[in-house]
Amino acid sequence: MESAKSPKHAKSPKHAKSRKHSMTGRSRARMLAGTGAALGLAAAAAFGPGAPAARAATTSTPAITVAGGNSVIAVQTSGDGLRFYWNQYGTNTWRGEQVAANGTTFSSPSIAQDGNSVVIAARGANDSLDFYWQQIGGTGWTQETVAGPRTTFSTPSLTVNGFGVNIVAQGWADSLDFYWAQNGTSTWHPETVAGAGTTFAAPSVTANGGGENIVAQGPDNSLDFYWAMDGTSTWHPETIAGAGTTYSAPTVIGNDGRADVVAEGPGHLLDFYWQTNDTPLWNPETVSGTNVYSAPDITPDGIGVDVVEQGSLNILGTSSDTSGIWQTGIVTHGTGIFNGWGIAASAPSVTRNNGSENIAVFGGDGNLYFYWQNSAGAFQQELVAPASLN
Repeated sequence: MESAKSPKHAKSPKHAKSRKHSMTGRSRARMLAGTGAALGLAAAAAFGPGAPAARAATTSTPAITVAGGNSVIAVQTSGDGLRFYWNQYGTNTWRGEQVAANGTTFSSPSIAQDGNSVVIAARGANDSLDFYWQQIGGTGWTQETVAGPRTTFSTPSLTVNGFGVNIVAQGWADSLDFYWAQNGTSTWHPETVAGAGTTFAAPSVTANGGGENIVAQGPDNSLDFYWAMDGTSTWHPETIAGAGTTYSAPTVIGNDGRADVVAEGPGHLLDFYWQTNDTPLWNPETVSGTNVYSAPDITPDGIGVDVVEQGSLNILGTSSDTSGIWQTGIVTHGTGIFNGWGIAASAPSVTRNNGSENIAVFGGDGNLYFYWQNSAGAFQQELVAPASLN
């Protein structure tokens, strides 16, 4: 991968919502130190009215990020509640909190750290859009309604910048909607990024180059990109890849002057696209030897990028690109079925902490698992929560 891409454009939300509330103190969840790849948060595909079938994972996707130096995880429960897990860095004892009661949460969540707070977005009852935040060291979660009933038809994607929080989701009639709120306020501002019949899976958003970048699965399994600069509400569309190219919800990250995008391509292969900021050209790469059956996740690793994906037979796969050379493998663990097969019953979500690749995924037994790499690069497994809690 050459210099890879950050869209020349990139929308830094003029607005954008940063939590007025801050999270300090209690260090949630842990990320063991070590070496390894890092991967970004994967969004599960969810579809609105009339959407073509992009493939979804067999169960909701856990969301993972680093907050206060530790990994934190949010999940939609089987009772449509919302739970949050954390542990102290350097320990393997995970603790859980109920963020929202059963019957409140109808998609996989999206999670991030915003200043001194942890923030979560999820689709709520009657296709609304809900937002939750808690200060680090605090107790109890504060809920805000971002958008009311019949507005939200996918898993939302959340990103933060110096101004606040930004959320995107598939809207009514397969439109693409964007919401922002400034730090210190609870007023959410809606924008339509693209109109009806444009968006057919959960979109993904990232802050990049002074703006926001959004990717979404478009009509006829195409892949679309949108950007807008801070201080404007004008969204600029681009086509990354045409019809018949994209078969999952895509994921986008900003990565050192470029934008990087991953999605499931034809034949269940991993497709990777990059664009250098301030240039119009998208550069496609297909990663041979991959096996992708849900939305992949991506994160920068300081040199290139790392990707995780759910494969056939519930394989948990990893793909890493360093200087244009892709290496693929399987996350293995002795307790997994066939030592690596059958350990990913959902799309995985990944982040990087202290040089270690950290993965959250639901196992075939319904348990929530956390994987991290030690200094030798070997994956270690931790049980975050049993199926009975999820």
